[in-house]
Amino acid sequence: MRYLRAFRTSRSFKILLIFFSVIGIVYQLLFSPWGNRLLSPLLEKALTGALSTPVSVQEFSLTHNRFDLLIQDHIGNTISTQGGFSLLTLRLYAHYRIEFFNNGGLNTLHIPLKTEGLLNGGIAVFDIRGSAHMLEGDALYRLQLHRFKLASLHAELNRIGYETLLHRFEYPSSTDTRVWGTIDLRGFDRRRVEGFIHLVSKTGRFEPTEILPDEDNEPFSLRSLLADRYGRVQAFDTHVTLKASLQHAGILEQFMGVHMAGPAAVDAVLEGNQKQLQLRATTTLADSDTALSLLITDLEPERIELEMMHADIPHLFDLFALPSPLTGRADAKGLFTAQHGELHLSLSDAKTLPDVLKKDYNITQPPIRFDAKLAAEITEEGVRYQGAFVSDLQRIELNNSVPHDQMLRELLKTIR
Repeated sequence: MRYLRAFRTSRSFKILLIFFSVIGIVYQLLFSPWGNRLLSPLLEKALTGALSTPVSVQEFSLTHNRFDLLIQDHIGNTISTQGGFSLLTLRLYAHYRIEFFNNGGLNTLHIPLKTEGLLNGGIAVFDIRGSAHMLEGDALYRLQLHRFKLASLHAELNRIGYETLLHRFEYPSSTDTRVWGTIDLRGFDRRRVEGFIHLVSKTGRFEPTEILPDEDNEPFSLRSLLADRYGRVQAFDTHVTLKASLQHAGILEQFMGVHMAGPAAVDAVLEGNQKQLQLRATTTLADSDTALSLLITDLEPERIELEMMHADIPHLFDLFALPSPLTGRADAKGLFTAQHGELHLSLSDAKTLPDVLKKDYNITQPPIRFDAKLAAEITEEGVRYQGAFVSDLQRIELNNSVPHDQMLRELLKTIR
């Protein structure tokens, strides 16, 4: 007892008493109902600053292992979450719900959004799973974070409204196109991104719209997309496959800069690193066997190779929403760099369509069956041609690398 009385009057006892008193006060402040009421205004102020918009805390309760939070902005958008946690293992498990019915405030996406799901994990691995109703469609998703950095993304898209999506980016669009797809990418935290993207679109109604000009006149570049605010690009590796099937290629008109039509399908692979990337794609556009290769060095395009075999000529014109004045087959082979380009085009078993030529191109002539070969060389000085045109009416040859205008005059003279 004498030692106990001595300890109770010692400095060590006073320190322990203060320590446990502070713990008790903090516990009461954090985890008791009256403490929650005191903390609620402070939490509201902190969330307003963090989210950069005024919010009010509608519900808030916190115990040593449970929490409940509901916040709302000034226009009625809400975020709520309830669940539990462990301070010993630093793990959290919770349910969340987000309801954004109005643009602005918490809704920085500026689209109606309703999503809910589960949060589970700790510092090393943290999972976010949920379902969402957005863009007139639905989505299932899973995000995985490693030490609070995005590691992987998986999403299943169902009937996403393409017109609504384009309007979100302020592009005009008039279509009932819906998009289905699967996105599965991983390795973001290791900067070694692998996976696949599969997309399918179905279109019942499509009306061409005015193509918006590039107002800022700044060309898109991978470097500007991947660089940080100091213009630096961190090292990365990637191997991603892409499969896309479009029922109507016209939905790409705002991005391609020309009106398009007809179905389109492509299989592509993007692989490489920040020093050299290569995109290889194959497609059956216009009933052809077409291969495209794009080489990107130091995040700048260096070389494009194209090979198209046995394309149906009317379907080629359909792709660019143009009436076809010809029937037959087309083959093409091209190589393009920043300073030079070559294109070799061959038409076989071709036949002109006088009605289309007269109505849409103001050219009057009888039906002509012909074969043609044309080679174009593109340099900084301009474009020059060589070729031959053999028809059942006349034969012409372009032998001396004639310039563009002369080539057109000779060709028109033959088919008029």
